[in-house]
Order: sequence, then structure tokens, then C-alpha cells
Amino acid sequence: MKLLDVTEYHSPVGGGVTTYLRAKARWLERRPDVEHVIVLSGARAAEERWHRSRVYYLGGPPVPASPGFYFFLGGRRLRAILRRERPAVIELGSPFFARWVTAYAARGLPAARVGYFHDNLETVWVDHGLQHMPPLVRGVGRAIVGSYVRLAYRAMALTIAPTPAAATALARLGIAPVATVSLGVDTEEFHPRRRDAAWRAELGVADGTPVALYVGRLAREKELAVLVAALPRLHAVHGLKVVLIGEGHMRERLEALARERPAELVVLPFERDRARLARAYASADVFINPCPYETFGLATVEAMASGLPVVAPAAEGSADLLAQGGGVLFAPQDAGDVVRAVGAALAGDRARLGAAARRAAERLSWDRAFSAQLALYERLVRGGEESVARVRP
Repeated sequence: MKLLDVTEYHSPVGGGVTTYLRAKARWLERRPDVEHVIVLSGARAAEERWHRSRVYYLGGPPVPASPGFYFFLGGRRLRAILRRERPAVIELGSPFFARWVTAYAARGLPAARVGYFHDNLETVWVDHGLQHMPPLVRGVGRAIVGSYVRLAYRAMALTIAPTPAAATALARLGIAPVATVSLGVDTEEFHPRRRDAAWRAELGVADGTPVALYVGRLAREKELAVLVAALPRLHAVHGLKVVLIGEGHMRERLEALARERPAELVVLPFERDRARLARAYASADVFINPCPYETFGLATVEAMASGLPVVAPAAEGSADLLAQGGGVLFAPQDAGDVVRAVGAALAGDRARLGAAARRAAERLSWDRAFSAQLALYERLVRGGEESVARVRP
């Protein structure tokens, strides 16, 4: 069987979808019965290998205010790739240009198209983008976005949701069929034994000072403004120092703030070295994810696998991930409640919380995730014409 992943959610300086695709390529290296092809947006047309997987880049202009992201263009090139590769399954990892360019390029091919619901546009575009607008405007916006999401996914033979909350969001929009298949984490790469006191010394953290870590894009939709608003009280009440690792359009502003308040904040660049990233996770005391819009949260799971208690919003993916314990939830977009939740995580039995987080992460292995996904795709392909009849441009 041949699988082809296509997405515009790719950046060389971060992003959960890139982490997912690299993990898939690594896992499929052990499956010689499966060929794997990946098509991504990029600065220019190019080809490379991720393990055994062939990776094609379609050249396009950069996305404004989104470092490392490029518009997904090049329908003719994608059409040529699809006709050369002739995949049995095309997995669409984003609902924007890639969805429509692929619909054009795949016309006439007997490939089952599957959508992966990495991003809930309703929450990002409406709950975040229109949060300061009147209720009537938000209501109209929600209806428009919901209609677009239905249109984007209605042609799929199957849509995959990474959490029960994501599956519920799809069902509410009338999208079917839907299968819930969790994402995963490398529990050997991310492990409590990676803890290293030298990491804290490198950051100038005094002995006894608690450190909170955030890993991800430095972008407004990640609701970092809530964390910034909580910084003074986090430091005053808990003596906390916050370390941010990532890239994004907020970098300059956050770096300026770190220079003004060095006791409260450190901003580090995107970390390409996974071993060094694992060391950072394991060496902190608590992980803070302020974003209530994630359908899953790979960075959160990496922190959990590293034995870190997690402080996250009571919404969508985070609530599902912490359902078995391992952290403290706070009211979304509430800086005061962030301070309370961090205090609860630090004042409680951190070893117990960290162990619970680790146990929860151990149930989310990449092997389990990709084995379940591949079994779904094999059934879809074996179904023949009846299974792909629903696939239409």
C-alpha cells in the first residue's frame, strides 16, 4: 500500500503537524510493505528523504507573520506527483489551499481521501479571532466557518479526530464518518531521566527557583497574552521563572519583555535538536500550555512523557489529555486562574502529578497511533469502489 500525506501546516521552525509527519516517516521505516510520500508547502520546489519516505516541496510565497510557513500552490506539480506516485490513500492534513489544490490534482485517481482534523477552525477563527466582537457577529462568524469546515471535509472517505472533543466538534457539524485515533509521543526520547541541573544553570536559574516551560509557536492564537498577563503575579506569588521555546511573530515583543523582566521570563529559539528539547522538558518543574484551541497538543504530551505536571485550559484537547490526571486545569483566557493553577501544581505533590502525567503519556505511543491508523486505511482500501465512492472533488 502507498500512503501520501499532503499539508500546508509545515514549518522548519516548529509545528505539531511536522512533528507528526516526521514520527510517521520514522515509524513506517520499519514497514517495508508500506510506501510513504509527503507533499509540503515550501519556499521552492524541492525533494528530499525523511527515512524511507519521499518528501516533495511545492514552492510558494511566505505566509505573512508566520515564520517558516508558505502558501500551498502548484497544482500542476502536485498533479504530476500524484500521477507518478499513484497512492492508495491521500491524507489531507490541512483544510485551506492544500484541500482545494489536492481536489484538483487528484481528479480521476482511484485514491481514497482522508482528512486529519489537526485544527478546529471554529475555535481559532471565532473564539480567538472574534473574541472581542459582539455576540451577533460571533454567531454569524461561527455559521460561516462551520459551513466552510463542512465543505472542506464533506468529500472525505473518512475524517480522523485526535481526541474525543475533536470528534464531537466534527459530529456537531454533521461530518461523517469520523474515527478517533490519538496522536502519540516517543516515551523513550521524552523521559524524566533527561533531567539535567546544568540546563537550569545555563539559564541563570538560582537554586530553589521553580521553572515553568512553554514549547510551541510564539503566536497570538496560542493565547500567550494570558501567560504574559500572569507573569508578574506568577513571579511575585510563586517565585516562578517562565521559559518560552519557539518561533513566531511575537518573538520580538517577548524578547523585549524578557530584557525588561529577566527574573520573570526567558525566551529561547526553536530547538531543532530533539535530545536538547527533551532535556529542557525534563529539567523544568511545570509545563504551561495557555492555548484553549488545540485539538490535541503534542508539546503537552511531550511534557507529560517527561514527567512534568501540566497546567492547561479546561478546553478541547487539554481536558481530554489530562482526564486521567497529571495536571491542573484553569479557566481559558483567565490570567488569575493561571496563577491559581500553577500554585496548585507547585504546592501539591509534584512527584505524584509528574508520575500521573508520565503514565498517561505512556498510553499514547506512536506505535499504537500509527498501527490503528494503518489498520483503518487498509480496511478503506480493501473496501474497493464502495469505500471510495464518497470521494469526490
